[in-house]
Amino acid sequence: MEKNYSSRMVMSDWIRYFIEFIVSDDLKEEVTEPLLRHLADLGALVSVDNNFWQWKSCDSSVESKKLISRVQSDLELLNGTEPGFALAYFIGYKDLNRKSFLTKTDGLDSINANHKGKGLTPEVKPASNLSNLQIVKKVGKQLQPFLQVEESVVSRLIGKYTDKQDAQKLFHYMFGKVGSKAEPRVWEQLSRKRHR
Repeated sequence: MEKNYSSRMVMSDWIRYFIEFIVSDDLKEEVTEPLLRHLADLGALVSVDNNFWQWKSCDSSVESKKLISRVQSDLELLNGTEPGFALAYFIGYKDLNRKSFLTKTDGLDSINANHKGKGLTPEVKPASNLSNLQIVKKVGKQLQPFLQVEESVVSRLIGKYTDKQDAQKLFHYMFGKVGSKAEPRVWEQLSRKRHR
């Protein structure tokens, strides 16, 4: 039996509604709820009282089919705005143009420029026993661009209803949609020590 939805519901009903009609099939409730809070920050979902939320552009008496088309068209409009840059990563009923969430302010351009300007010969350091501190520094340098992107996107997602933890859940889902693992390398021996 199909549930009838109205434009004024409690958050748990909105979560079920979005999972059924709006978001990608792989989106779980623990990410859908932060998405709805983000939509509240964008002004699409309005708090009526402590328990009920209403879709901004609908009457409470709208029928389910009209609600679906209204929500979908509003989301498509919001997706075209700067504050709605993340929505295309979550929408599952239609393929929307996903804007890159990497911006020039993320620091990645300056990092790449620093590496290009150093010349062709990299600094040669002895490959001796690495201490734990050296390992931590090396891994930290490798993770720095990712951490800068995460901080930039999370800060853009935080709002009145969306806290940092919710924004991080949204970011990790988005990153999973664009991030791909590198192909495994074939093992190759670089040097051989002769035993005498």
